[in-house]
Amino acid sequence: MEFAEVLPEHFMRIARDPHPHILIDRYLMQLAGSGLDAAAFHKEVMSAAGWKHHSLTPFTKYPAEASAVYNRVREALSSCDHTPEALLSYLQAQEDDMR
Repeated sequence: MEFAEVLPEHFMRIARDPHPHILIDRYLMQLAGSGLDAAAFHKEVMSAAGWKHHSLTPFTKYPAEASAVYNRVREALSSCDHTPEALLSYLQAQEDDMR
């Protein structure tokens, strides 16, 4: 599944059509199931992609950082199998490579 690039402006503007990060969030929730498991998976993916803030920190506070994190998730989704395990493994390997 392909997603458009996430831009910092997406966190500051309201639009009729959902911004790419909203579509990515929806997809991650579908991938993990539902309920608390999906929320925990989303938090784990965001952390593995580089989001260093508390889960209640709004993306509007750090829009450039948030767009970079979502774009890492977007890249991972286009480069690996669409299973929770494969996605997390890919993101963790990317994080290790960046160190």
